Amino acid sequence: MSDRFLVVISDSPFETSDKEQAILGKIGATVRKFNCSVESQVIDVARDAHLVMCDASPVSRKVISNLRKAVGIVEYGIGYNNIDVDAATENGIVVCNVPDFMTSEVADHAVALALALARKLNQILPSTCAGEWNWRRFRPMHALDSMTAGIVGFGNLGRRTAERFRAFGMKTLAYDRYVPPETIEKLGTKPTSLQELLSASDIISIHVPLTNETRHLLGEKELAMMKPSAILVNTSRGSVIDQDALLDSLRSRQIAAAGLDVLANEPPDSNDPLLKLDNVIVTPHIGWYSEQSSVRLQEYAALEAERILTSRTPNHPVNPQVLSKRGS
Repeated sequence: MSDRFLVVISDSPFETSDKEQAILGKIGATVRKFNCSVESQVIDVARDAHLVMCDASPVSRKVISNLRKAVGIVEYGIGYNNIDVDAATENGIVVCNVPDFMTSEVADHAVALALALARKLNQILPSTCAGEWNWRRFRPMHALDSMTAGIVGFGNLGRRTAERFRAFGMKTLAYDRYVPPETIEKLGTKPTSLQELLSASDIISIHVPLTNETRHLLGEKELAMMKPSAILVNTSRGSVIDQDALLDSLRSRQIAAAGLDVLANEPPDSNDPLLKLDNVIVTPHIGWYSEQSSVRLQEYAALEAERILTSRTPNHPVNPQVLSKRGS
């Protein structure tokens, strides 16, 4: 029974795969965990896997073409830009993500970054620790309930973030091409174009996946539309913003500040100029994390793998057309 399925974890955020093994062992699966970072490593370990679980390792077209037995790929988390979904679909492999394990954590982190920058804590703390005691140095500072927050991407994460901003008395705007305006309005937020949102918002928080459509969604042109006093927060994927254009905007004070939990390259080079700016807070892609969400992620990912391997319908297929072809 132990050889019924082989599940390969090509990489994961976790030290062990005990939780995955506990769940998948019940259906006769053997779980093997690795720490792959390049295509050749993934191919070597996953060639005969019935299912691949991954975090950031590349599951490219080349990798997928070498999977002899795989029926599924499960991504640890929301973003799946490391997986070639088109190639998986062509090969009849269902791809799933886990979008529902850390909604509160990411929304909390986005708002924490925004509030820290709005209250200039990144500047106040080093000043105070250096022995200064001068509130006037940090003027101007504006009341939160006088501000407008713009949410780019109004899925579950964007909606939870908007709720938190409204709790501080802030007006909220949202841009999302795929959410009907009436839905946005019912949730207490005004639907807008991206241009209107950028020009009207004091705080802009990004909550879109990284796709061909959203790569560099905010570039030089879009950053120039923002207020000089605006704060930009990104907890989605680094490449949604053109990082070179962002660096120029922050250096020239074309925008006031940025709170970034994600970067185009992770981890960044220690000499990355973004890390040296006094109007930026960078955190190490930690917005998803709490002790509770960490447990949920392992469990939810393993349960999704279990559904695929036992020919049940997974909760979050990225390419559901594969299931349709199977008659699911």
